[in-house]
Amino acid sequence: MKRLITSFLGILLALSVRANEGMWLPFLLENNIGEMSEMGLHLTADDIYNINQQCLSSAVVGFVDLDRPYSHFCSGSVISAQGLVITNHHCGLSVVQQHSSLENDYITNGFWAMNQADELGGNDIGVCFLRRMEDVTAQVLEGVSDTMTIKRRNEVINSNISQIESRVSDSTGLKAHVDAFYCNNEYYLSVYEIFEDVRLVGTPPISVGKFGGDTDNWVWPRHTGDFTIFRIYADSLNRPAKYSAENVPYRASNYLKINAKEKHEGDFVMLMGYPGTTNEYLPSFAVAATQDVYDPIVVSARGKSIDIIKERMRADKSVMIKYTSKVASLANAWKKLDGERRGLAAKRVVEKKIERERLMRDWIVADTLRQAKYGTLLDDYAKEYAVYQKYRRLKLLIDETFYKSEMIDLCSDIRAVLQSNSTDEEKRTKIVGWLRDFYADYDLETDCAVTSMMVCEYFVNCDNPPVLFKGIKCENMKNPDSNLLRKSLLADSTKAFSVFKNYTEKSSKKIENDIVFALTAEIDDKYSNIKTPLQKSLKKIDDFQRRFMQLQRECFADARFFPDANSTFRVAYGQISGYRPTDAVSNAPFTTLGGVIEKCDLDVYDYTVPDRLKQLSAARDFGPYCNADSSLTVCFLSTCHTTGGNSGSPAFDADGNLIGLNFDRVWEGTMSDLQFDADICRNICLDVRFVLFFIDKYAGARHLIDEMEIVKD
Repeated sequence: MKRLITSFLGILLALSVRANEGMWLPFLLENNIGEMSEMGLHLTADDIYNINQQCLSSAVVGFVDLDRPYSHFCSGSVISAQGLVITNHHCGLSVVQQHSSLENDYITNGFWAMNQADELGGNDIGVCFLRRMEDVTAQVLEGVSDTMTIKRRNEVINSNISQIESRVSDSTGLKAHVDAFYCNNEYYLSVYEIFEDVRLVGTPPISVGKFGGDTDNWVWPRHTGDFTIFRIYADSLNRPAKYSAENVPYRASNYLKINAKEKHEGDFVMLMGYPGTTNEYLPSFAVAATQDVYDPIVVSARGKSIDIIKERMRADKSVMIKYTSKVASLANAWKKLDGERRGLAAKRVVEKKIERERLMRDWIVADTLRQAKYGTLLDDYAKEYAVYQKYRRLKLLIDETFYKSEMIDLCSDIRAVLQSNSTDEEKRTKIVGWLRDFYADYDLETDCAVTSMMVCEYFVNCDNPPVLFKGIKCENMKNPDSNLLRKSLLADSTKAFSVFKNYTEKSSKKIENDIVFALTAEIDDKYSNIKTPLQKSLKKIDDFQRRFMQLQRECFADARFFPDANSTFRVAYGQISGYRPTDAVSNAPFTTLGGVIEKCDLDVYDYTVPDRLKQLSAARDFGPYCNADSSLTVCFLSTCHTTGGNSGSPAFDADGNLIGLNFDRVWEGTMSDLQFDADICRNICLDVRFVLFFIDKYAGARHLIDEMEIVKD
């Protein structure tokens, strides 16, 4: 018994959330405010979030694709009364690419609107403000019982959620969305106001906005000027409206003040935004699968694809413009997952979770009621997960190989539309729209090279690979010049538009007989055969995880649990701090423009520095934004817990002033999506003073500085 008590004390210490860890709900911050104050915060919980008064959260936005309004791909903040919004450069890169051409290469040269008439609109992104958040668990779970089947339980829950969302949206005119928390044990309502007219105001050249490129991605020290400025537009009554020349700049009732003072190690930092997805409470066998099965598949396939695309980008500027955003997306996940699997192994996370589960088993068998409730839960969960893992691996192999061929992926989407119940006119309209978007950023030579490699990657890694489309094998695909993509009607944009603009049911045979459509049909069929059992298993896995989460919270009742990220509004906090990633290596928490110049190498694409920036650095012409030693800070580290979606999240000082923009994590700590480690998990922020310097001194856009409220004393 003494050994059991000692073990429980040890595991409780390991489970107790340490300062810096966690992504907390804004309406429950009273539970955290004492700890935050001890770390240096000067604000109250109401100063941060309050639906009845102006507060910091009302100046924070989530960036969304307009066709997915509740899935926030980035975060940002309002920094002027005229609706200026700042986020990361990589968050706005697709918009910059949309407006770029060989004649107006805004990716390479940057863009700055010197008046509002020059701001670039017509974009497919929006920003949303969280207007309120509340616990609706009781309403969602009304009518749910433990004796229900998984299917019936989900039907009741989904029906209740639909009623809540419809009722709130209809009564407020805002957009309501209910999300699951704590692995489907609790449910919270978020009410948003979504603005659809968001225009590009300014962005630095990619040599600044993505300085270091994929070489430095997820790495410290970092010297990346990762920011872009947008402006929100509204109708004459300051309400959300679709893009129109009649719209006017949004009149912000609340915006952030900017702290232009020097920062120091140990200073308090708070982040707000919309983190995407974390899985902190998975069992050991699920983490092991991530480390040893899932991540290696993605790392291998994407790494090879990235090498091919980059070679093409270096050889052809038009390819560089078309593929900059695409390769950035591929590279971001590739390097992150490589760091994640290495970090999980180095920190022995699987072993630690196994020990935690051993204590859960001891806790269960110590009480008959616990045995009745949780009995063989862990063993049953592990057994079902083995089934799930088998099918997820097969699905992931296809996702990361065949469907990373742009043409095959498009063919799959087109086939789905052609097989739908839509009218011929509806099919024509949708597909022609897709074709316009596809060819605007497509290069056949690049896709042929990638597809050749991807087919080989699939055959090498798939157990007992099937013979696809009349015996196509890896050997047939190694020569990009004979690639089957060239034989498809989609290889010729003129032919493709002609076929689908004039599509009728009678012409479907011509499409079915196309060599790439035929191959895609076989791939889709195999994919469907995998997805069906995978989805069936996933429903069981979700229910096991729900009960496993209950078990953890009951077993370790004195521990503090934050809900996993799920693209809803969160608050994280910590301090500016360096870290020691390995023995005898110590990283300071600040980088400066001097480091940019030190890295400058005209022969390395990732380390190209604009002449104008070199000149300003040589002259030390930093204006009022420099440090006491006349250096200019570019980036800093803090101990806040972040993930994807936190890109662009405002970093606040102890008084709630903007001091930076979160944009990345350190490579050694990317495992924080599965297990946070306070010793090595750090988030990387762009210092707001570099932003001010760049807008003022480099871009000459002083009119934007004049819009902002800057704290200097």
